[in-house]
Amino acid sequence: MRFNFLAVATLSILSCVTAGESIHDSPDHVSGEESTVRITGRVQIYGNEPFTFVGIIDEDNAEYAVYPPSVADELRSLQGYVIEFTVILPDEPQGDNSMFLLGRTVTPVSWRVIER
Repeated sequence: MRFNFLAVATLSILSCVTAGESIHDSPDHVSGEESTVRITGRVQIYGNEPFTFVGIIDEDNAEYAVYPPSVADELRSLQGYVIEFTVILPDEPQGDNSMFLLGRTVTPVSWRVIER
């Protein structure tokens, strides 16, 4: 019973949060089956040990879970750096962690550190 209350409360709070402009409105948007865009943001680690996952917060404060886990593990050491990412926006959310960030998922293809 307690779990259901916490789950409903968490989802209610998350649904009230707005994350700014959608990345789909980016001028770098490339149409196709999967969209490739450039975003600038920071790597963020979410959750509490031992249940953490890697995400990206862009300049508009939109949050995205990083998928697949192998890429997320590479980015983990870059937490807090300002980075320019080239990412794929899948048509459907990928991985279990996207549910914590309103179903937003990105697959970084390349990145470069702009500011340490």
